[in-house]
Amino acid sequence: MKKGMVGFIILVLTLCSYAQEPIRIGIAPHSSARIIMETHHDVKSFLEKQFGRSVEIVTAKSFSEFSKRCNEGKSYDMIITSPNLAYLAQHIAHYQPLMTYTKGLETIILSRTPDVLTMAKYPLRVAGQDPISFATLSAQEWLEKKGLHEGKEIVYTYYTSSSDSLATILISEASDMVIMSWPNYMKLSDEVKAKVHIFYHSPAAPSRIYLAKEGNGISFAQWEAALEAFVRSPEGKAHLETTKLEGFKKLSLDALQDLKPIADKSYHRLQGEQP
Repeated sequence: MKKGMVGFIILVLTLCSYAQEPIRIGIAPHSSARIIMETHHDVKSFLEKQFGRSVEIVTAKSFSEFSKRCNEGKSYDMIITSPNLAYLAQHIAHYQPLMTYTKGLETIILSRTPDVLTMAKYPLRVAGQDPISFATLSAQEWLEKKGLHEGKEIVYTYYTSSSDSLATILISEASDMVIMSWPNYMKLSDEVKAKVHIFYHSPAAPSRIYLAKEGNGISFAQWEAALEAFVRSPEGKAHLETTKLEGFKKLSLDALQDLKPIADKSYHRLQGEQP
């Protein structure tokens, strides 16, 4: 058998083996697993049609666990994650940014009353989802600028709970303030919203980032083409209607460079340090 024919057969067998492997999309745990699966169903169904392969949507119990998996570079073919963790995935595991949403991330701090700083006992008890979640880091930076420092005026507690559980922690007086993203606040029931006060609402920051890397039979150019097609598709439009994230924006390979300071803080915390 000629060498050319042997090479062709090997190529076909390789492509067939990839076709049997699912494509794994990792999504940061900004909401419950159920909500993540529901809000990204259109991404999943489009990519299955685009590549002719099954697609698995995968998340993790915490941002820290998710980031560690991303940084290992073996668990996911594409990831959708917060800006600080996107920077780490690019520089540690060689994922490359593809696109983001036009609606930025907004962080809020909730309290039971507007006068929490004067009425609560110090140190204030503040609850967040994870020490490296973008909302947590953004809120902590703002509180520090207000003179409220960890270990002095504030004691932080982190939960893997969803936003409605954090609100319950606040209402039950187990915490003086809680941190969450604006989209998660909007998912709270009207009854819960009536019992809490928005103590701080941040300006919009960079939004969640789509990144991918070559592997599992898909080149980076194919990922670019797939997402460009998704943006124009009915599934892409349906996804925006579901998530309320307005639109998509293509990113250059160097688009995340300004995120280095918050990414460095995230990395130190992942390593068990507390900057």
